[in-house]
Amino acid sequence: MTLFRNFMLLLLLAWSLPALAGDAPLRVRFSNQSYPPFMGEQLPRGGILSAVVSEVFRRGQVSISYGWYPNHRAIQLARNGDVDGSLGWTPNEERSRDLLFSEPVMPFRMVLFQRAGESYPWQSLADLAPYRFGITAGNFYSDAFNSLQQQGVLKVDVAGDDISNLRKLLAGRIDLFPMEWEAGQLLVRSTLRSHQARQLVPQAREYWTTPLCVAVSRKHPQAAELIARFNRELRKMRDSGELARLVAQTRQQVYASLGVG
Repeated sequence: MTLFRNFMLLLLLAWSLPALAGDAPLRVRFSNQSYPPFMGEQLPRGGILSAVVSEVFRRGQVSISYGWYPNHRAIQLARNGDVDGSLGWTPNEERSRDLLFSEPVMPFRMVLFQRAGESYPWQSLADLAPYRFGITAGNFYSDAFNSLQQQGVLKVDVAGDDISNLRKLLAGRIDLFPMEWEAGQLLVRSTLRSHQARQLVPQAREYWTTPLCVAVSRKHPQAAELIARFNRELRKMRDSGELARLVAQTRQQVYASLGVG
């Protein structure tokens, strides 16, 4: 009888081992894109956001690898289920049909860049109808911006990349160019000559603020579990202050790698 009892205790202990060990490890492959300092294949740790996402998932026992694509392809691959997910996206109704989104990871502040010394007062984007906007193919500039563009209220000139738009702004071919506040200033300082960089400034007021999130394809069989693990570990890091320290450390590394103080 004692032998049988001991056997049953060992069996119960064996059944409980997975629970004691924690969550089972998962492996995922996400699409990623280039948008320094947040993301970039050549940046330390893949950029600030990539570093955060990798560490948060690591703590949730998820091993993540990245494939690097143009931004419009990166999101489409995730929506199609060709990759397990993607990062650096804002949830909206259309995307949510194909993707599950995490809690906000980092804020994304869209501002208008202009030539120094000029003035473009506005209360709403529609007030800027007389001026020429540069936009980059494949980028999203907010629902309000898109609506005004489609209505013909805002006049836009499309370029293939952000640097081309900055050069058009310098040359006076456009008046305003929307970019994320930090990313725009970093691009100006890291790609233009110093006398050129001084000619371009961001407006003090953002026209749109949105969160950057992790997106997981609804086609992934453990999509809900991946989001749950990510959100749980993200909250822990935020509450402990580790998230802020990781962001600050990676930001310093990224700026140093680009030769920007």
